[in-house]
Amino acid sequence: MDIYYKNGSVIIENAQNFNVERSCLCGQAFRFSKQRDGSMFGIAFNKGVRIIEYNGIIEIQNCEEQDVKLWSNYFDLERDYGQIEKIILDDERLSVCVPYGSGIRIFKQEPFEAFISFIISANNNIKRISGIVEKLCAYCGEKKELENGSHYYTFPTPERLAALSEEELFKLGTGYRAPYIVKSARRIADGYDLLPLKNMPIESARKELLSFSGVGPKVADCILLFSLGFTNAFPIDVWMRRALRELFFDGREPSKKELESLNLRLGEYSGIVQQYIFNYAREVGLGK
Repeated sequence: MDIYYKNGSVIIENAQNFNVERSCLCGQAFRFSKQRDGSMFGIAFNKGVRIIEYNGIIEIQNCEEQDVKLWSNYFDLERDYGQIEKIILDDERLSVCVPYGSGIRIFKQEPFEAFISFIISANNNIKRISGIVEKLCAYCGEKKELENGSHYYTFPTPERLAALSEEELFKLGTGYRAPYIVKSARRIADGYDLLPLKNMPIESARKELLSFSGVGPKVADCILLFSLGFTNAFPIDVWMRRALRELFFDGREPSKKELESLNLRLGEYSGIVQQYIFNYAREVGLGK
């Protein structure tokens, strides 16, 4: 595919294996919404953009020339998802997921935003997570104006979140997650850097994330997969466990060791495969 800048937009031509709506609304990111005209509005790396599709072209509006690299990296455009999909199609059990997951690309989100968002995601649903994140941004993010007169709010900095009280966060709907958010934000504001985790072995990076209050295995793997580039991170929550039980274990509950073996069998792109399974399970109600 070709990606370039033109007249305030980043243009993606000949986009292969990229379904914008499916990718934005599959539960990996929480600041995208479909507009009445069919376009998508989203905020990433504190940039609010409108995404439209026409004649095989994807146009990301409200951009600057240097944003070409940002969006190419964010949408993981240099990876061959067609080849990954062929691997999925070759697996008899997984092939049923392809019509529901085809076109999903795994985003490379800003690590702190992903970190806090997935703490909020624990025992929560996508709609409610998005609502809490938006309230949080409106409460202590920076207001940005768009050319059409509308506005949006950036995701709060670690320092801004660290300055909030648990009571303030509780009022925004974070519930029992409020102390986890405050403690994590303060630790990161005090100098803990999430970026070096990208260069660690996955076991070491996961161990680091699990050292934070409120970060369990599922949340850690979401952060690894959706912001730190670990395509072999395999988040498993109750919903995914049910789906895996139906697809791979003939309806019985798998052991932890069996799930680990499955992850290894699915290979270096198991996290991407996971998103196909998740979307399939969600759309057909598998395992309800």
